[in-house]
Amino acid sequence: MATETLNGQQRTTEEKGKITYTQYGFRSAQKSQSNPEGIDGYLNNVYDKFLEEQKLDAQGLKDRISKLRAELQQEKTKKNDANAEISSNKSHKEDKEKQIVELELEKIDIKNGEGEIGDTSSFIIGAFITLLLTMYLFVFYSSSGYSAFYGIKQGSLGFINPNVFSDAMNKGGGVIALIILFPVIFLAMGFYIHVSIENNKKLKLENKPSQYGIITSLLLVTLIADVFIGYKISQGVHTNEFNSGLTDETWKFSMIFSDINFYLVLVLGFVVYVVWGFLLNFVLSHTYLKTESEKVKLMIENINNKITEKRKELSDIISKIHKFESDIITSESKIQEKERDIIGYENGVIPINISSLKGSVGEFMGGWQNYTNGNFYNEDALRLNNDAIKAQNLWLTHKIENLNSEN
Repeated sequence: MATETLNGQQRTTEEKGKITYTQYGFRSAQKSQSNPEGIDGYLNNVYDKFLEEQKLDAQGLKDRISKLRAELQQEKTKKNDANAEISSNKSHKEDKEKQIVELELEKIDIKNGEGEIGDTSSFIIGAFITLLLTMYLFVFYSSSGYSAFYGIKQGSLGFINPNVFSDAMNKGGGVIALIILFPVIFLAMGFYIHVSIENNKKLKLENKPSQYGIITSLLLVTLIADVFIGYKISQGVHTNEFNSGLTDETWKFSMIFSDINFYLVLVLGFVVYVVWGFLLNFVLSHTYLKTESEKVKLMIENINNKITEKRKELSDIISKIHKFESDIITSESKIQEKERDIIGYENGVIPINISSLKGSVGEFMGGWQNYTNGNFYNEDALRLNNDAIKAQNLWLTHKIENLNSEN
């Protein structure tokens, strides 16, 4: 009867195929009746068989060395690429550090009073125009308001009354107070538009949605008020024209849509009011009007935001450098390992893959434990298997230490 061996251990070929490590473990336990004291010898046989399996024929050896050389070149390329990336990122790192230093110095200069406060010429021009428009709107709403409340003066065909104050004085102090305070309503609403715009700027900085409800409401109220004023003035002017014989038609509501006075009130009132409101916001929000501490605070806050952004970019660059440095260490380890394997194969020394060796030993121990569990009582099987595992761990530790010292 033909036999097959695993390093001197015979078995019949009743079962086809080569004996496995698991089968050898089972038969070894059977032969020794699971005595852990003899396990070292069996494990030595496993190791010899493992070495035998690692041997290659001439072509296989040539292919293995060729593959290792290709992998070696690939790792060297990775290492060179990582070195190039480190060099590039270090250059970027120096640039970012320089930019941060420059921003810090700029912040010091601002604290020492060398900061810019913006374009003062545009502020002066805007402030001058806003002042004139304020005076214009005061006169416009005083005159148009008086005409809307008390009618167009008899004989007058226009709604801008140059003698509005003298006429008001004849009607008493209440009328004088009205024509002075009536324009203040519109000026106050214009100022509140400025406040709303500034609040929206703060909301934007806080990444919150803007709120345009108040601004829209104020503009709508102003437009409605101007429409009412325009209607009353158009009606009064038409009535004076009728009384003067310039027209024979009495006033009708539909006439409002073709009356030029109505549209003049809207253009000279509402449109100018809107322009004045946004000019007022430009002037009042200009840095020229801010106190020195507010200006400095604003500019320093802007620089701090830039510094925070640069520091984040710097942190990302440093993280990349550390990653590439780690990649280089890994590549160097693999390069050394592959160079050692190539030398070993070229000189007939088989490189030992520790993980594969552990796997083979594990298969052997699986067969050993299967026999023990099936042929001994629970407590005895547990004790024998534990002792076998201890002996196997001790043997494997010594074997790996010897391999490392040999390499």
